[in-house]
Amino acid sequence: MRRHAFFIGLFVIIAVARFMILLTSQTHVHSDEAIIGLMGKHILEGRYFPFYMYGQPYNAGAAWEAYLAAIAFAVFGVSVIPLKSCILVLSLLCLVLFYWMCLALYDQRTALLAAIVFAVTPSLLKWHFQVRGYSWYFLSIPILTMLFTSVASDWARKQTTLFFFGLASAVSIWCLELAIPIVAAFWMLLILRRKLSLNNAALAFGGCVLGYLPVVACNLMHHFNNWRYLFVERPGGGFQSLLQLSTYGRILLDEMPKFFGPDTVLWYYSDKPASGYVFYAIALLAVVTAIWPFVKSPSKMVGALRGNLADWRQERDFDMLLLTAASFVPYLTVRPGVPSYFFGGCFFLSVLTGRMLERSFSYSKALPRLGGAVVLSAILLTGTVVIVGVGQENQIETLSSCDEGKSYCMTRIPAVDIEGVEDYLRQHHVTSVWTTISFIYPLLFESGETLAVSNAIFEDPYRVYPREIPWREPSADRDAAFIIETVAPFRSGLEMRYAQAFGNHE
Repeated sequence: MRRHAFFIGLFVIIAVARFMILLTSQTHVHSDEAIIGLMGKHILEGRYFPFYMYGQPYNAGAAWEAYLAAIAFAVFGVSVIPLKSCILVLSLLCLVLFYWMCLALYDQRTALLAAIVFAVTPSLLKWHFQVRGYSWYFLSIPILTMLFTSVASDWARKQTTLFFFGLASAVSIWCLELAIPIVAAFWMLLILRRKLSLNNAALAFGGCVLGYLPVVACNLMHHFNNWRYLFVERPGGGFQSLLQLSTYGRILLDEMPKFFGPDTVLWYYSDKPASGYVFYAIALLAVVTAIWPFVKSPSKMVGALRGNLADWRQERDFDMLLLTAASFVPYLTVRPGVPSYFFGGCFFLSVLTGRMLERSFSYSKALPRLGGAVVLSAILLTGTVVIVGVGQENQIETLSSCDEGKSYCMTRIPAVDIEGVEDYLRQHHVTSVWTTISFIYPLLFESGETLAVSNAIFEDPYRVYPREIPWREPSADRDAAFIIETVAPFRSGLEMRYAQAFGNHE
């Protein structure tokens, strides 16, 4: 225990900070979080037991978060804090697993430095509280990496480990299909390094079959809706844009500085935070440092692929670079980029950054050590400032109609505004609400489904409930309330729409 005292201290500090943020600035939910919260409520009430997220033929991780939330609801009641507490606890577990993963990959000092980077990286900060189905995906990355390292290092005596690696691979894909490129990269490395043979491949395949069998059964029962979405209906088009030079400028110069900042909840905002530039520069420096030995001696790349490099640490560096690239593949499938599609890269970039810091501190010369100290100080200072800033802003970040109602863009809704609306509805005993797409499910969840809410007046109805859960439409009477964003483009036409829906009431 004493050996890991510094990590334990880091864990305690991060845990306290995250719980303080939860209680001060995470008191409301946006649409996706509300839907998963409602799923947990329905599970607790025995009304429905989902396999995927409501309204989606994928993202089983959201359903798993809902089952976990149902347990919290049974103990603490149905509300926002118990819902988000589940994700916070899983995020702390992920930090522990990440540290163990780094211990399996490198030495203790590298593991501690990488854990510090991972704990304060702005890209993932708000996702330690986001109920979106990603928490299990985050947990799967260190688990898969540790199993892969175990199989690759001593495969002859790791037959059982290989089975569990196959099982974990399939379950990770079942949880969230974003894991497919990472899983494929792991298996490619095992094949190229001849860690799979006819004798042990059956074990690995058996683990995959066992882990993916529920998905196969679900597809057979629901007209292959999951596979149809993944391979036929899924929106994308990002790969086609890679033939255009402007795409690289957009990604590298416009999107990446935003990605490494804290505003990564759904889509990008227009502004580029300074913290994003700091962590982007550090990530680029870590990648260049890791790739430099292979640039100087390209033959090392072949050795790394085969798993026979003389320097095992450089081989691990190569693995981290390859896995970072694999994590970037989903990001390239959509245009413009969706931040969460590259979150897997945050894990491996944190490892590479920790490795870069350890190398700098290992030099006997003062200049590299000073450079490492400057980088570490920048990480700690910037990360701390971002953490404090997020803790001071109690708000939800969601999509709002913009461009005269032709598209959606990100907007921030202060908690005080949400609470003002909810207090008004309670004080005036309003039970019917007409609102926009962003507030349907937050109002339903935070009211305990006592409200009848719809956006049918303003947009196409957004209903994700399964048929087994009855949907209540607002009644067309004087007690109905209208709730829209202050900057909603159709605000000026609200009175006209009201007259069309209910007639000319004074």
